[in-house]
Amino acid sequence: MRWNRGPMSTNVEDRRGTGGGRGPGLHLGLGGMLILLVLSVLFKRDFFSLIGAGAGMNAGAASPTILSPGAQAHEDSLAAFVSAVLDSTQTEWSRLFPRLGERYRDARLVLFRDGVQSACGFAETATGPFYCPGDEKVYIDL
Repeated sequence: MRWNRGPMSTNVEDRRGTGGGRGPGLHLGLGGMLILLVLSVLFKRDFFSLIGAGAGMNAGAASPTILSPGAQAHEDSLAAFVSAVLDSTQTEWSRLFPRLGERYRDARLVLFRDGVQSACGFAETATGPFYCPGDEKVYIDL
């Protein structure tokens, strides 16, 4: 199978240059973080996840990774490929779902680098590709 590069899918959200900010939980300050920790222990529930923060996160915001021109070109090529796969897959699902009496809703794909804030909380590259039902988006660090 040959891949012909086309335009980027309209269902791709490119956040690769944003630095993957750490989310709202970091603006609480030490006192707010301690209150959430105490509540989490008392109620045996992760209150950090409710605000999109993790208990083990450090206080600094991530700075964007700067790539060499060659690495940037390679990553852009991967982004174009992932975009083509997304569009091809969604075209097929849109064709097959009506046969089952269902309607297919296009998925959104978020490209990120290093870390990203989603409706499911903060995720780093090590998380791997994931789907967040909270915002119905697929996330991938190329």
